[in-house]
Amino acid sequence: MSNIRKRSLKAAVWIYAGFVIGAVNTYILTHKSWFTTDQNGLTRALIEISQLVFAFSTFGVTTFLYKFFPYYKDNLKPKENDILSIAIVVALIGFTITSTGMFFLEPVITRKFSENSLLLVQYIYWTLPMGFFVLLYYILESYSYGFDKGVITNLLKETVLRLYTLIILLLKISNLISFRTFIILFSFQYLIIVLILLYILHSRGELYLNFHVSKVTKKYRRKIFSILSLTFIVIVVGVLRQSIDGLVLAAKQNLGKVGIFGLAAYMVSVLQAPFRSMIAITIPILSRAWKEKKLNEIERIYKRSSINLLSFSLFVFFCIWLNFTDAINYFGINSDYLEGKWVFFMLGTVSIVEMGTGVNSQIIGTSTYWRFELWTNILLTILIIPLSYFLTVKYGITGPAIANLLSFTVYNFIRFYFLWKKFNLQPFSQKTIEVLLIAIGGYVITYFLFNKIQGLTALVCRSIFFSTIYLVAISKRNITPDLSPILLNLRKKLPF
Repeated sequence: MSNIRKRSLKAAVWIYAGFVIGAVNTYILTHKSWFTTDQNGLTRALIEISQLVFAFSTFGVTTFLYKFFPYYKDNLKPKENDILSIAIVVALIGFTITSTGMFFLEPVITRKFSENSLLLVQYIYWTLPMGFFVLLYYILESYSYGFDKGVITNLLKETVLRLYTLIILLLKISNLISFRTFIILFSFQYLIIVLILLYILHSRGELYLNFHVSKVTKKYRRKIFSILSLTFIVIVVGVLRQSIDGLVLAAKQNLGKVGIFGLAAYMVSVLQAPFRSMIAITIPILSRAWKEKKLNEIERIYKRSSINLLSFSLFVFFCIWLNFTDAINYFGINSDYLEGKWVFFMLGTVSIVEMGTGVNSQIIGTSTYWRFELWTNILLTILIIPLSYFLTVKYGITGPAIANLLSFTVYNFIRFYFLWKKFNLQPFSQKTIEVLLIAIGGYVITYFLFNKIQGLTALVCRSIFFSTIYLVAISKRNITPDLSPILLNLRKKLPF
């Protein structure tokens, strides 16, 4: 577990460096003087539609790459390895079909979005190049997992990508480029990190393209076809589930609501940073652990990931929740974004539930029961799409958040129950209850102590007080065994 901790910490450092840049980007996009809520909402909608382009194009190759990589690596010479070639060919076929489909669906897209989100209709086709480079990046990322490059891929995706966005944002607010040029450059953001990752793999002699069918492909061709078919559905329903909120808001409300929802979702993504870094590190380890039947290793990763992720998500959630209103008012963000406060609360709760159940999705997805992950994802999508639609119509911007809360609670309970009954694996302990009580108690005390003050003083006092209570308590109670080694390592590196 120490290896996972060290690598996850390195990945998290790069992710949070990215979040610092992302915070600046979000500030620029939400500031009342630089972008309207509709313009910000457009950037969010373009990202979500490009993710759908990726999902419908991928045909399941990303899961195939990280699940089968150990078999190809262990049984083939590097130059005989055709796993990346298979993935690229299949994905290019998928992208061609998806692009053609979007062309024929243009009348439907125009009809659905022209009334409330005309700006999206004007720029909709820029989602194709954006989706294409998203597709290429995720293929290379999944391939890179096999070479233990989770830290590098996180650096590119979380930090370099946001740095590029910051540069074009600064060009826009300095009036050096028009809004149209900004959107075009925004659409090519993934091209930059695709080129960098290609260079890294090539320079280290790890970029293998072999278009001759290998013995491993011949041996496992039926299993490969099966996993491509079924995980294609998993990826599509997963991305559709994530994108449905913005698309419904754009169609039934307006792009401004998409921007407001997007700010709340961005704040929630701060909670999920260590989860994203841990996924990149644990997927190849879990794949090999299942291959070698090391159930004890899987159980250890499951339990540690649960308490670590829960502790972190509670800490960040309450820091943001305590300061949400004062932060928007003090930093000059458009007051319309205050409407997203309860959206953040509900989406944040969803994130806490998901992170508190650890890497259960990755455990199931890398096992021989990966089809169960497919069916639970389909169930989640069946729940969330109609709920999001009807609740948005009824409650506006809070509708999708309520839909997420209800659907993800059911979804995570089912995954938890499956692992418990099938493998006798469950992630919780007495420490789970303790950290929940510490977080809630710290919030209540902090809220009532500093409820009467506002502005910068309130932001600083609340953050310092809650952080002190929380971190001291979980350290004293030894809530997570990974906290002390991290703190000790940080102390050694400090110059004082």
